[in-house]
Amino acid sequence: MRKLISVLCMALSLCACDKQESNKPEIKIGVSLTLSGDMGNIGAIMKGAIEVAEQDLHAKADDLKYNYKFIIEDNALEIKRAALVNQKFFNVDKVDAIIDFGSVIGLTTTPLAEKNKIIHISANASDAKVADGKYNFIHWTQPRYEVDKLVEKIVKDKINNIVIFTGVDPAWIEMSETLQNLLNKHKIKFTEFRTNNQERDFNLLLKKAAMTKPGLYVLFEYSPALDIILKRLQESKNTAPVTSVEAFSFLDDKSVIEGFWYTDAAELQPEYIEKFTTHNKSENIFSVGNAYDAAMLVVAAFERAETKETAIDELLKLKEYDGVVGKIIQDENGIFNSNAVLKKVVNGKPVVVKE
Repeated sequence: MRKLISVLCMALSLCACDKQESNKPEIKIGVSLTLSGDMGNIGAIMKGAIEVAEQDLHAKADDLKYNYKFIIEDNALEIKRAALVNQKFFNVDKVDAIIDFGSVIGLTTTPLAEKNKIIHISANASDAKVADGKYNFIHWTQPRYEVDKLVEKIVKDKINNIVIFTGVDPAWIEMSETLQNLLNKHKIKFTEFRTNNQERDFNLLLKKAAMTKPGLYVLFEYSPALDIILKRLQESKNTAPVTSVEAFSFLDDKSVIEGFWYTDAAELQPEYIEKFTTHNKSENIFSVGNAYDAAMLVVAAFERAETKETAIDELLKLKEYDGVVGKIIQDENGIFNSNAVLKKVVNGKPVVVKE
């Protein structure tokens, strides 16, 4: 009997809690992710990060002014589909904020967010134009910091004669151009090869690249091009090291780049890693911290504001934030930056190199 009473009390308590939460006004946050296609593995772990944010917000619901509802949709990394997702967010869901990922998708949201006066945070966009206007923000270590660290390593190791493969993507092109400018400043010789999204046979380009006798390959590519180029280099008995900025983090199987170093955006602080890898059932933590922090930045803006309409002003005033990726600093362009890191793949896992 006592056990029954205890269960009933607990149930009543939970009902009261749910009722209390339901009485609060709701903030709807649209989340546009790449859950299918070649980048579906990354979208899946970022979805997990949003789920962790949801759980954490539910746990402290009593201390919050609003209930937060995340509406997750798949953009398949396609501009047309991303546009349809945004139409749903604005016209059907009537969201109060949008979180998306990557420059290509972010650029489709930017003008709409500005027009509709909706907060928009792109959690791993490298193209600064995604943050244009009052309502648009980026939460990602910007390319110049990652490329700076790459060049520091190149100079330190006295590497010359570099081959660069650049895919057709605004982020990769910007990184490649930044790298080339810095290499020119240091008078380091390089050759760039541009590739396209449909290309699958890289044999001719790789033969041309090998003729330059490179001391290093730099790959600005997404899968499947990235995987194919790495495989062809292995098959050709290439002895030159291969590196990148961010791209190696997309690989599920990192044994193919064993011993290689690369630069990357800031990632989860050590004390948070187990929480997210356990939830996601994946050791890959690329973008996970940024996804979580983007959600919490939106929440912080609404919680600090007197009204929904003034949340944007609170976000603009938020110049420093302690996130799960460490200290985040917002610059004058609405970009939340964190420190770039140098990694080396050891036993199939990326390890941050302490300098």
